[in-house]
Amino acid sequence: MCAVSTCLSPAVHSLVCEFGFEIQSNYDIRSILTPKNEVCWKSIIKNVHYKDTGKCLDYAESVRHLGPVCDSIHSHLMSLPFAVFEEQFEWCFHWTNNSKLFLCALTDLKESNGTNISLSLMKMTSSLERSLGDVYLMVGKECPFLLRDLLGSAGLAEIFSKHVMDVLKIFLGAPESLNLRNILWHGFASPDEIPPK
Repeated sequence: MCAVSTCLSPAVHSLVCEFGFEIQSNYDIRSILTPKNEVCWKSIIKNVHYKDTGKCLDYAESVRHLGPVCDSIHSHLMSLPFAVFEEQFEWCFHWTNNSKLFLCALTDLKESNGTNISLSLMKMTSSLERSLGDVYLMVGKECPFLLRDLLGSAGLAEIFSKHVMDVLKIFLGAPESLNLRNILWHGFASPDEIPPK
């Protein structure tokens, strides 16, 4: 009997496990994070690609170009002792009212346990979805039911900017995106199949 190596379709497997590794480039972490550890969105956004119309995201090209950015962020975070990470980044997660969850994700990454990394990602996306829903309710009356609709909402684009929301859509949004939460949540990926970066 042959063991199943993946439950991801070939297209999804390529998007998740290959495209982000195709371009080899090094980003200085200070071009991505300020000395106060605020995100330099311009550095990240320049790696987001759109189809010919300029309106629709080109998910495959965006994943290819965001791969080296993710690699630099991953390397930087992995180099930090937990106490330093907590000291420098805890403030970033206060708005989620769940800082501990996000801080513990670094421990899971460092332990390189695929199951724990997958669980952390699912918990973080759930917390992020809840927090984004709370932010949405500051400008809207009824929060969209689906995460992809929430990420595509005009209300959040108005608050965070369309470009920031496009980055989130690439990782978590539409079915043709990386769609990491749904891939893990519905059990399509084995625990070690999703690259930690």
